[in-house]
Amino acid sequence: MSKYHKGSFHETVVSMTSNDDVILSVNEFPFKTTLSLAPLISYWENKVKHDPGCNAERIQELTEMLQGNSELMGQIQDTAIIEKHIETVDLLMEDIFPSALWENDLKAVSVPFQFKSFYASPKLEEMNLMVGDNYAEKLNLDQKTLLFRITLQAYTIILDKFYNANFKIDEPFVFVVKDKFTGLSRHYKVDVDLKFMQVKAKGEIKPLNAQQINFMINRYNDLDLWMQVLPPDNFEFTGFAIYDLTDVTMEETISSLRFDLLDRDSVSTEEGFLDLQQKLRVLFGLPGIKLGFASYPNLREFDTSYARRIWNGFVLTQDCDLTIKDLAGSIYEPVVKKGHTIVVEDLNVLPNPTCIEQQLVQAGLRNLIIAPLQYEGSIIGLMELASPIPGELNALSTIRLKEILPLFALAMNRSLDELRSSIQSIIKEKYTAIHPIVEWRFTQAAINLLEKMENNTSSEIEPIVFSEIFPLYGSSDVRSSATERNKAIQGDLLDQLVLAKEVILAAKDNLNLTILDELLYRIDQFSQSIVNELSSGDEATILAFLRSDIEPLFDHFLQKAPASQHTVQAYRSAINNGYKAVYNKRKAYEESLYMINETISSFLDREEEKAQQTFPHYFEKYKTDGLEYNIYIGASLLHNADFQPIYLKNMRIWQLMLTCEIGRRIQKLRADLKLPLEITQLILAHSDPISIKYRLDEKKFDIDGANNIRYEIIKKRIDKATIRNSDERLTQPGKIAIVYTQQKEAEEYVRYLDFLRSEGYIEGAIEYLDVEELQGVQGLKALRVSINFKPKLRHNIDAGDELLHIAQKAILN
Repeated sequence: MSKYHKGSFHETVVSMTSNDDVILSVNEFPFKTTLSLAPLISYWENKVKHDPGCNAERIQELTEMLQGNSELMGQIQDTAIIEKHIETVDLLMEDIFPSALWENDLKAVSVPFQFKSFYASPKLEEMNLMVGDNYAEKLNLDQKTLLFRITLQAYTIILDKFYNANFKIDEPFVFVVKDKFTGLSRHYKVDVDLKFMQVKAKGEIKPLNAQQINFMINRYNDLDLWMQVLPPDNFEFTGFAIYDLTDVTMEETISSLRFDLLDRDSVSTEEGFLDLQQKLRVLFGLPGIKLGFASYPNLREFDTSYARRIWNGFVLTQDCDLTIKDLAGSIYEPVVKKGHTIVVEDLNVLPNPTCIEQQLVQAGLRNLIIAPLQYEGSIIGLMELASPIPGELNALSTIRLKEILPLFALAMNRSLDELRSSIQSIIKEKYTAIHPIVEWRFTQAAINLLEKMENNTSSEIEPIVFSEIFPLYGSSDVRSSATERNKAIQGDLLDQLVLAKEVILAAKDNLNLTILDELLYRIDQFSQSIVNELSSGDEATILAFLRSDIEPLFDHFLQKAPASQHTVQAYRSAINNGYKAVYNKRKAYEESLYMINETISSFLDREEEKAQQTFPHYFEKYKTDGLEYNIYIGASLLHNADFQPIYLKNMRIWQLMLTCEIGRRIQKLRADLKLPLEITQLILAHSDPISIKYRLDEKKFDIDGANNIRYEIIKKRIDKATIRNSDERLTQPGKIAIVYTQQKEAEEYVRYLDFLRSEGYIEGAIEYLDVEELQGVQGLKALRVSINFKPKLRHNIDAGDELLHIAQKAILN
């Protein structure tokens, strides 16, 4: 059923049918086509008239021959007539098939819209491409699609000839055949020349305007519609078509490889891998070559058997236990280390073969190309091509290989990204944001879980524990932050009570109500109760009183007591914010606290990033009324890294200098604060190694083991510590307190402090203090020093001198 009756030519086209949904009800080509040499004969006649350089005598001879062969002059119903008059046809075809190209050209002529030739070059005839009736199969198309395409092509010619509508179909036909020598597929693109084909109309041409033509073009898939508007019986095609074939095996194979490598299963499944291997055999024209493909073996996050599912190499297989060290001295080493492409003509003649080369020979391989797969400048894997025949792959093969290496690199990167995505999904579900230094261990745990899940075993995530690591703890707290916050709340409440009192007093001028005296009494009572001390519930109680007993009276006051207008406006202006309360002093406190925290945090982040480059370590910070941080350093945190005690010493002196710099910066910042808050600074020295364990319930690291709990208790309680036999707080503005438990810790830090004094970071003598006993903690001692706030230091951090370089100097000295 045609869709034509459902709409008119004046409809607006809003969509198009997909290519897969073609509409064509006929089962054979609907147009009449006839073979005729008349257009070619006319070509020669015109050539005599308009081309002075042509061989007129030869054309005259040709004309005489044609006059004696009337069978060639009209429509040719049987192609046997061509063979009967082959000498004449040879002459006619001379410009189409030049003699110089006759032996090598892949060219043929056929009846219009057929792929069965009646005259072809010798090489094309030998290939048997355009003989027989199975040309749809050779074009790798089903009969319906082929019929649709040639019918649509016929209509484009009609539109061009009779309606001057340039509607072209650019999709070429491609023959796919087996090479008789290699057995591999070869691809030949067909260029169609219709110079010697004519279309004739039978009867009057149906008029179509531009809108009607566009309507049809936008419904090009519905050829039943076209056949209703332009019935095929009204047209006839005569003459012949010229088919010029070009070998496009390489282009088609690369295009097919590109499409396949976009498929996520192309490199991770056996079927996809074998298909890629077959296409490479076609590309290189070598039916016996083999493909190898593996991720770079030094990718530490994927150094597990589960992650090696994409290892389809010759030696790097899923079951091998090779590492990067095992490739040393082998032909693979310059590939993975330097990114070179290696060509081995014959493995049997290598002077000093390693076990890797011996393994390749045992697998029946003699000839080999190994190329790196690079993505965004990094080697992420390698690709291998191998042959059992020496020299079959050579340096020239690498030229073609370069065209496809980026495709394989993209596929490899996508496979690695998919694995990373699976790992990250587990990390995000089971853990949380992970510090980059220890991410390798979480990745390892995630991969192990994926492997368990694949094997249908326990899906419990393994514990993450790091042993034998050294902690460093420091804090920079705002001095008396709770007191300052209470003062700010107290001040804002008193200001709001004063504003409320002024409203009531103004209203009394016009309203002689005893209840107003009672409200004044309650306002005074609240003011007196908080003027000296603010209790925990005072803020909520006072604000509730103001909002329920005072503010609802304002509109009535404005009507009955005009004198209250200015006081009501002042009150409302003061609470015109998101808190609906006076918030000036609290805002000053919060902004000052924010500036302090941001100054400390940004400086700490900057310097800590530099410290990571000297030696990787775990770092975490917490913002409170100030800032505190933990640093963990040690061998177990790293993947195959060399840890030495000098790095721990360097980190400790760096922490001291960092603390001095924080103090100096906050001292300078105070002049810009609305509320000149001060900070106190504390460092906890701990020389014995501890263990930390990641707690899944709290999504953070915590101290592991009973022997290490004391360190955590000290860390939580020393911020409020006092000096023994006094009320003096251990931490004081302008000073650094270093808490320790062992004498060797004091001796080490005293050396560092002496150095810092020489550098201008601290001044004055070192105080040796005993700390008052804390709950569950006894025997703590402390060193305390004063920060030098003078403007000059021997090293200017902001000018580019790094704290780490100064720390290294202290250690080396």
